[in-house]
Amino acid sequence: LCPPYEEIVYADLLEAVANSVLVTDDTIILVEYPVELGCMPHVIAREDGGALVGVRNRKYGRTVIAMYIVNPSGNMEAANSRPEEFVSI
Repeated sequence: LCPPYEEIVYADLLEAVANSVLVTDDTIILVEYPVELGCMPHVIAREDGGALVGVRNRKYGRTVIAMYIVNPSGNMEAANSRPEEFVSI
């Protein structure tokens, strides 16, 4: 997801994505956001009791890209969660 930075409420966007019927277990979601926003949460709860779990959060200049996996099953070896990356940048 790469929304227009100044025209979006990221909390609303993340809630909509987390609860979309289009995402299933092990779906990978990338969210681009401005460094001025601070940081995305490490875990985003879903209404069905599941979660989006942050596995990467990397800064590239003034842009940050967060990578989430929906209800990770552990089948993706390289997708271990790194909560230490989800702190204010």
